[in-house]
Amino acid sequence: MKKIAFLTAVSFCSFMAYSQNAFTLNGKITGRQTGKVSIMYMGSNGKMVRDTALVKDGTFVFKGMVTSPVEAYFSGNTKTQSMDDANFTSFFIEPGNINISLKEGDFKKASVTGSKTQNEAKELQDSMAVLQQTIKPLEDAYTKINNIYIQAMKDKKPEAYLDSLHEKAAAMHDQLSDYSPHFANISYKFFAAHPSSYVTAANLRYYVSSLTLDSLKMFYNALGTTVQQSLYGKDLWKQIDQLQSGSPGAVAKNFTATDINGNKLSLADFKGKYVIVDFWASWCVPCRHSNPHLKELYAKYHDKGFDIIGVSDDDHNDTAWRKAVTKDGIGIWHHVLRGLDYEKLNKGEDNENDISNKFGVHSLPTKILIDKNGVIIGRYDQATDEEQAVMDKKLAEVLNG
Repeated sequence: MKKIAFLTAVSFCSFMAYSQNAFTLNGKITGRQTGKVSIMYMGSNGKMVRDTALVKDGTFVFKGMVTSPVEAYFSGNTKTQSMDDANFTSFFIEPGNINISLKEGDFKKASVTGSKTQNEAKELQDSMAVLQQTIKPLEDAYTKINNIYIQAMKDKKPEAYLDSLHEKAAAMHDQLSDYSPHFANISYKFFAAHPSSYVTAANLRYYVSSLTLDSLKMFYNALGTTVQQSLYGKDLWKQIDQLQSGSPGAVAKNFTATDINGNKLSLADFKGKYVIVDFWASWCVPCRHSNPHLKELYAKYHDKGFDIIGVSDDDHNDTAWRKAVTKDGIGIWHHVLRGLDYEKLNKGEDNENDISNKFGVHSLPTKILIDKNGVIIGRYDQATDEEQAVMDKKLAEVLNG
């Protein structure tokens, strides 16, 4: 009897845990009667869940498990999930009953009820609406030039033409970046007003490279234990921890990779030298623009015990990486690939060989300055003339002193 009672108690607890984490998403699409829809979200086990449902008489149902609120990516196309698709949208789901109403061809204006977290997310979105409308013409122009560039690549147009298109796209991207501080300020106000929101935890991850460590920790501490232990909270702390590992005062984490010539390279082998680890990519225009200045620094200080290791975010395109190194004339220093494993990335798994993660790099270009003892003494990730001047001054101090 005791054994039966124990099993009954275990079953009851399991049922309670299931019911507490279960969600049901009831949907209705105006303008569509049949077909399939798809949804993708981070499940209760921390793995990405992809699910599809049949549309019958304009309605559909999804059921699943989530331990805490997570953002779901919803598409009327089961083959692809492009954010630019008119039949694509995203929203927060959480345990309980959620309802969504959509209109065929305009999923972006979906109406979601039953999710407190989505209500908060909508509040943040609404506060950015005017600014978003302001930059829409520029975004459209940027998308257009990118599409022209992609088609030109497919058509194998001359390299000079491709470079000109890339430069135009980069210039438009810079214009868009000018609005980033305005969006950031709106977000920061939301974070302060909703310190323990899952939306705050989710969005803070996009500002890891913009906020100071002290500010990040302040926002993180305000989340509270429950949100800190959520998927977003854990991921945020992981990124903060990585950023600390790549910030001044930390001992640089060693990495080993195969260089562009097929030889083994380890950061540990550079002890006794001042080293800049330059995180860049062939497709990153600001990175490429910084190469002439790096060449000047290399020529000026190399004989004084200074070296450079280029870490390229071109794991998907080895040819473009090698071509950029040759074209920019930067083969005079060392080059390795970042070591990004896309399969592990898509599965949400750790990639111990990802050099960027070891230094908490979230934006390009990022330059990490390491002293003779392997301690980080400078981090430069804003790509501004002012920051470059600060880096030059630091190098002059340590190499001319």
